[in-house]
This record gives sequence, C-alpha cells and structure tokens, in this order.
Amino acid sequence: MRCFLAVFPPPQAQAVAARAIESLRRPGDGVSWVRPDHLHYTLRFLGDIDEDGARRAGEAADEAVPDLQAFEARLGSFGAFPGYKGARVIWLGLGSGAEPLVALAKRLEAALGRRGFAPDGRGFEPHLTLGRVRDAAGDWPQSLAAAGSPAGDPAARFTVDAIACVESTLSPKGSIYRVWKRAELARRV
Repeated sequence: MRCFLAVFPPPQAQAVAARAIESLRRPGDGVSWVRPDHLHYTLRFLGDIDEDGARRAGEAADEAVPDLQAFEARLGSFGAFPGYKGARVIWLGLGSGAEPLVALAKRLEAALGRRGFAPDGRGFEPHLTLGRVRDAAGDWPQSLAAAGSPAGDPAARFTVDAIACVESTLSPKGSIYRVWKRAELARRV
C-alpha cells in the first residue's frame, strides 16, 4: 500500500486553505488543485509498503508522540517549490507552529529509522500543498501576491493533536485517502 504520515488541519482550517485555492484557480491554469479534505502537512512519505511496514510505521508514530503536548498552529503565507518562477508545487506554510511541527517530524524520522526505514534525506519544511503545477512555464509571484495570505482568518488557527497514518489509493477520479491509525499527542491540561 502507498502510505504517508501527516498532520491534517481540522475542516475549518482546510476550508480557509480551500478558499485560498479558489483565489488562485484560473481556467486552464495547468494546476492539479488539492481537494479540501485532502489538505495536510506531510511529515513523511513512505511510498509503497507492505502490512509489516505499515505496522512498523504506526509504531513509529506512537513512539514519536506520547510525551509531546498538542500545540497551536496557524496557516501561513503562500510559497512555491522550487520557487515562484518555474513553480511545480504551490503551498501554504505555517504562520505559527512550525518549530514544534519540525520537532515532531524529527522525532518521527528517528522512530522510523529505529524500525528499519531508510532516512528521508530531504529534510522537512512544513508546507500544505495546494496544487501541483503541470506546466512550470508559469510565473506565480503576481498571482500569489494578489491573493494575499489567509493567515489573518480566525479559522486559520488550529491545534496539532495527532499524526495520521494514511493509505493513498490512486484512482481515475483522484487519490482516495484512508486513515488507518492516529497517534495522539498528549492533551493540554
């Protein structure tokens, strides 16, 4: 199964990101925009793994979270990989909560390593993918600047309280996500 580990913002924050997508969407823009319920911060993409790999990934998620408290985060500004000119991925960063999310990703990476997963090697940069650009010839600085940042919306704030272990099945109508495990962070007292 094709799997990844991620943090999913709650529906109200996903709705803010979906409105950001709508502010960017243009007919024939050559972008595959992410469905609102699929918007997430990927902590680690695992690719195709078997049932034993899924079990070990779930154990790693459990190991990464027990003594970490849930923390507050906020959707941030637009960005693009590798950059605005020649963008291949358009995303939202974090306006707050990036530091604890990076720490969580590092703990998860170490726990995965202890269970036999090879290091990712790319490093982790918190970003919520909004769309994948099929034609990198576009120039996005003006569009992203004109759209403004959704960070000021009160619904852009959310609590990071779990790691989701997700199976992604490719279909002609797009990916189908199935969360098969949630590793809960400690609740705030």
